[in-house]
Amino acid sequence: MTLGRTKKGPGKMRKNFTTSITGSGIFIATYDLAAISVALLVLDKAWNLSGTEIAILGSSAIIGAIIGSVSAGVFADRFGRRILLLSDFAAYVFASLGSAMSPNYAWLVVFRFIVGMGIGADFAVIFPYLAETRPAESRGKSMASVMMAANFGMVLAYGLGALFISGNPAGWRYVLAAGGFMAVPVLLLRSRIPESILWKKKREKTILGILKSFNRRTQRDVVVTSFTWLSYQVGDQGLSLFLPLILVTSLGIGDVTASYGSLLVKAITIPAAVLTIFLIDRVGRRPLQVYGFLGRAIPLIIMSLLLALYGAGNSAILVALLLLAYFFGALGPDKTVVISPAEQFSTEHRGTGQGISESIGRIGGLIGVAGYSFLSAMYGAWAGILLFGIFAILGLVLSTLFMKETKSRIPGSMPAFQEHKATDSGDSD
Repeated sequence: MTLGRTKKGPGKMRKNFTTSITGSGIFIATYDLAAISVALLVLDKAWNLSGTEIAILGSSAIIGAIIGSVSAGVFADRFGRRILLLSDFAAYVFASLGSAMSPNYAWLVVFRFIVGMGIGADFAVIFPYLAETRPAESRGKSMASVMMAANFGMVLAYGLGALFISGNPAGWRYVLAAGGFMAVPVLLLRSRIPESILWKKKREKTILGILKSFNRRTQRDVVVTSFTWLSYQVGDQGLSLFLPLILVTSLGIGDVTASYGSLLVKAITIPAAVLTIFLIDRVGRRPLQVYGFLGRAIPLIIMSLLLALYGAGNSAILVALLLLAYFFGALGPDKTVVISPAEQFSTEHRGTGQGISESIGRIGGLIGVAGYSFLSAMYGAWAGILLFGIFAILGLVLSTLFMKETKSRIPGSMPAFQEHKATDSGDSD
């Protein structure tokens, strides 16, 4: 028995190491997406930015993520998962530090675009990699654990924002720079992760071959996963970017208080994420996604109606509704819209399918950012929040009618580092 434990011990340690390093990437990426929302609290006044300029700056990383995700997915299927996981993070380190040192608005937009490309690429490659290196019985738990890192990333960004922007005109630079410095050790440690063995076995030799491997059923799956992801991203990116501003405009509080308030609101996602890790391989992806969308839609719609009818006079109720919306989002679709595509597609085009789904999903982020900016400027915060609620209903409908359950599916995944016999029984067209 001692010998058996000795044999399994190193393999388990390597699995935990790889999951931790990939999870660190998600942590840093989502930290950065939230950090810019903190910076906007200061920059709109310090640089006298117009509403259009704020929207462009807030959207630049999302536009970069759209391009980075679809291109990285194809390249990961052609050249391998590992090289993309290294190169995208190298680009992120460079651009994140460049963002912090930007001398003016134009340079900051350019660097934020490059940051977004790195973030989009990372999301497009990490989950296909994990799907191919984790046993089916714990695959959901592993990927949900990685996604849970996103919740901590945003919490840290709001916390550092509250710490640095108080009375410090350059505090936003420290918040953005922190993401770049945190990424350096992760980049070094990623150089030690192995390539996906399953990808080596099943890879297509040309990009044309990858694209030809998509048949009609797979194309339908791409449409469903893409627009479900889009439905969630409208509210997720919109709320993440504008949460401090929503608290300022809806509750009438100051910038620093809003940053602390954002920290407290976002913290509710941590227990929700823990619950997701516990449930995802037990109840499945589909129930979590369906009830998560439902639990997000109802509070957002009620919140928008209260703001429209009564203004900011019900602050305790409004905060409670925000907490519910964040909790149910983190309990379900925040994880499942990212995990399910990687489990559905075959190895030869898994990265491409994931990248396309993410790319279209990120367009939802643009819709959320631009839509909230326009609607809140025209009608008030209630209209922007109503937009988030409507798209949550769309996600609920798509998930209920078309989503496939992937809990028991083995999409050509291989237990990590050949600890078990390789299986490809779920790889089919």
